[in-house]
Amino acid sequence: MDRDMCSRDSMELNATTSSPEGFLRVLQVSAFFPAHGGGIEIVAGELAARMEDSGVSLRWIAGGSRDEWPDDSDGVQKDRVVSYDPIERRLGLPFPVWGPRALALLWRRVGECDVVHAHDYLYMPTLAALLFAALRRRPVVLTQHIGQIRYRSLLARRTLTILNRSVGAVALSFVSQVVFVGRPVQNYFKSFVRFRSDARLVPNGVDHERFKLSVRPSSGPLRLLFVGRFVEKKGLPAVKACLDLPGAEWTFVGAGPLAPAAAPGVTLIGRVPAQVVAYHCRNADLLVLPSTGEGFPLVVQEALACGTPVLVSTEVFEAFPTVDERCVFHVELRGVDPAGALRRRLMTLLTDPEALRSARDAAGALARQWRWEATVQSYVDVYRQVAVARSRKS
Repeated sequence: MDRDMCSRDSMELNATTSSPEGFLRVLQVSAFFPAHGGGIEIVAGELAARMEDSGVSLRWIAGGSRDEWPDDSDGVQKDRVVSYDPIERRLGLPFPVWGPRALALLWRRVGECDVVHAHDYLYMPTLAALLFAALRRRPVVLTQHIGQIRYRSLLARRTLTILNRSVGAVALSFVSQVVFVGRPVQNYFKSFVRFRSDARLVPNGVDHERFKLSVRPSSGPLRLLFVGRFVEKKGLPAVKACLDLPGAEWTFVGAGPLAPAAAPGVTLIGRVPAQVVAYHCRNADLLVLPSTGEGFPLVVQEALACGTPVLVSTEVFEAFPTVDERCVFHVELRGVDPAGALRRRLMTLLTDPEALRSARDAAGALARQWRWEATVQSYVDVYRQVAVARSRKS
């Protein structure tokens, strides 16, 4: 019976595709390309680069400034559009605006595809993609990476809550399939959204060729590493209150409005390619990423694959499918003094440097549960399911 059902689904899927090769045509939409520095864009880039042998023909449309546009050396079909973002540089909140020509191109690409895959609803380009897909009767897979962010500003928190419970609720209830990368974000939206079909949980993968286990020297100050955009949701205000801890040196990889000031024991790297991020992960004793409102930060998985233990918020800790507390440490940041809580947790960890350095094998073993091959196959299965479901309704 299962074999007959699979065969029938394959026949129906072939009937829905109009590409000469019979490939399922997927249009992936993200606000930016990976050079912008966000985890969402890096995930989109990994998916696009790994679809070649999957039976899916994926085209990727995204925006950003011209200096962030990728070349075509990876063989991925891309549409690069100029976007304007007047508030991100000031507030650290990305809100890219696409012009008429970019939206016209998006409209055309939606009409040419079999499935639209959008990353996060709360961007103008992805909202436009959802609208265009509805008008052109194309099924949509929406990966929702971000949930509720505990901004210090009451106005910002309330604004995001209103958007999630209005625009977000409509978007997530309307699309064919919602995918989450972490359970806390899934549980948050599940509390007030009625999904068209059961939401899927698909963790991001890890490139184990690039992010791999290494041995760190067991002497000198402990090397603490932060990787990410220098914005509030990544926990920068709390981290900046811990830069004077004795026995530690800090390295910051990223960019943004909340960049730490240069100081003894503090190194600022800026935005760098993935292979440089991997180098810093391998040479750190502890990744410190007290972020909130995120599904499951990709760099946490990558650091563990390099053998580097991590300190994350309890919220991110709860997103782990399986966890080993020898290499995954957490701190509750949803109280009144997140900076104080982080500082006290770090001071405890710094008193036992040998425990951190001996956690490398456990970290590498834990990270083996994540593979991009499995993540890609999960998305291919979702694409095919929504395409077949559409063909049955036609």
